Amino acid sequence: MKMAHAFGTRACAIKMAPLIRESKRRGHETLVLWSGQHYSPNLYSDLFGDLELPRPDYDMGAKGTTIEMGSEIMRKTEEICRKEKPDIVLVHGDTFSAMFFALGAALSLVPVGHVEAGLRTDSWEPFPEQICTRAADACSSLYFAPTKANALGLAAEGYPKERIFAVGNTVVDAIREHSELARAKSRILEKLNLRKPLIFWSCHRKENFIHPDRMRGIFESLLELKSCDIFCSVLPSTQQIAEEMGFARRLERAPHIRWLPSLPKYTDSLRILMESDLCLTDSGGLEEECISLRVPCLTLRYVTDRPETVEAGANKCIGFRKSDIVREVKRVMENKRLAERMRRAKNPYGDGKASSRIMRIIEKFRGKMDRWETKTRKIS
Repeated sequence: MKMAHAFGTRACAIKMAPLIRESKRRGHETLVLWSGQHYSPNLYSDLFGDLELPRPDYDMGAKGTTIEMGSEIMRKTEEICRKEKPDIVLVHGDTFSAMFFALGAALSLVPVGHVEAGLRTDSWEPFPEQICTRAADACSSLYFAPTKANALGLAAEGYPKERIFAVGNTVVDAIREHSELARAKSRILEKLNLRKPLIFWSCHRKENFIHPDRMRGIFESLLELKSCDIFCSVLPSTQQIAEEMGFARRLERAPHIRWLPSLPKYTDSLRILMESDLCLTDSGGLEEECISLRVPCLTLRYVTDRPETVEAGANKCIGFRKSDIVREVKRVMENKRLAERMRRAKNPYGDGKASSRIMRIIEKFRGKMDRWETKTRKIS
């Protein structure tokens, strides 16, 4: 079969990597489409080499506003679908790239498979991720849900049950593969001389950036937590908001904070996360990685589309007030029993074999992925 793997962010590349490897291992013609959504050199230039993946067959370089980027991705997706005629286009998660690739493929009458389908908060947040994931689901022919709850939610929304599969999350596959790479390749711990207790921090949600009170509480809590080393993985958008709010220089100068642009090599970031005592984040991907690595997680949001991590006891949503963040961090860092319970939480995302399950399902649907109706529905 000919399979197009379409994504455009570092997080999605990490979680699609095992699927790309599995596709090639099974002998399928495997195309990689990169939208260009993440275009910062730190997020892209070393990504494929570091993960030992082939460079994209198509690099769209889509830039501009969201609408400009989206129209470019959809236009080029249509061109690629006409030229390559893939059997399926696989998109991942809840990003702009997932939405626009799915729209472009579906409107070109090419089946779409949505990896990590069915993430819901029943809320406007996270914005715009809830829009993106729902749009990608609307375009799809096959649904690869991480958990049974995600699958049941999709069925309840009216998607065809026979096309929804609870397969686990490829993040577990990725963590197993990339952890070995990180241990073998990374020397970042020695280079940065990070000390314990260590907190891994990353914050990038759009709905947080547009609410200054939220970011103020987050930034002030970092400056307050002086008893820990805090490694801050700073995306370009995070740097921009810190500068606009007057926090950037204070964070860069704080002796207990390593305020650094996102490391070019994911294996370096992963190595730091693996050694961290706690992760403080608003990233859904990091929530998944933390429970897979047995790192306690505190989520800087009011809602999460990974509720399984909270239900398992590995994660807690703590909001944005400085006092709440500082209190909850100290509670985990000082209460060894609590931290150990969080580390020992059962991972709801499967056994690390999601990629092989997804490939087997796609192979079974060869030649019958279209979703056209074949009989008249009864009107009740």
